[in-house]
Amino acid sequence: MVFCDFDGTITEHDTLLAVCEHFIPRLAGQVCPAIGRGELTLRAGLSRLIGALPSAMADDITGFVCRQPVRNGFPEFLHYLQARKIPFTVLSGGLDFCVHARLKPWQDLIHSIHALEIDLGREYMHPVMHGRHPRDAVPKAGIMLEYPAVTRIVIGDSLSDQEMALHADRVFARDRLLAFTQDHSLPAHPFEDFQDVLDELKGLGY
Repeated sequence: MVFCDFDGTITEHDTLLAVCEHFIPRLAGQVCPAIGRGELTLRAGLSRLIGALPSAMADDITGFVCRQPVRNGFPEFLHYLQARKIPFTVLSGGLDFCVHARLKPWQDLIHSIHALEIDLGREYMHPVMHGRHPRDAVPKAGIMLEYPAVTRIVIGDSLSDQEMALHADRVFARDRLLAFTQDHSLPAHPFEDFQDVLDELKGLGY
């Protein structure tokens, strides 16, 4: 089973970061560097950022995210997995309504999507964080391990994908996740787009 991150992995850029920089630039300029330096956990930082987004802007934000490009080879990759009956699951710390909207063209090729649940019933968006993971807004590794997969293939790029990589049988990594795997001597396949992942999986006999 394939478990894939959304922001910066399926999409070319981190769409949640782009949303925050576009709609709440001053706060994003304070909180995002603090997350990168480890002064704030991803969970705490996202709570501050998302809590500053007005619920009335949900449609504008969705439209903004839906205009963000996906990484090359993504549709072909999904069709390849479907033909071989390999389920594809998305695990994302992004806004759930945005992730579902951006992936709608391929919803029939995706087994399931787990993203950060957002309560839009208040003046400002409220992230509903299930579980008590001390760092991550969405406990990706815990969700992944609930699936009875024989082989777990992880595709990711960021801090929130590190724990998944530790529990995966095979990892495709780029950017900060690739640096993490290298620092911890974890085997990983570097990739730039989904054509790279597809070529590697074909070579491995999947």
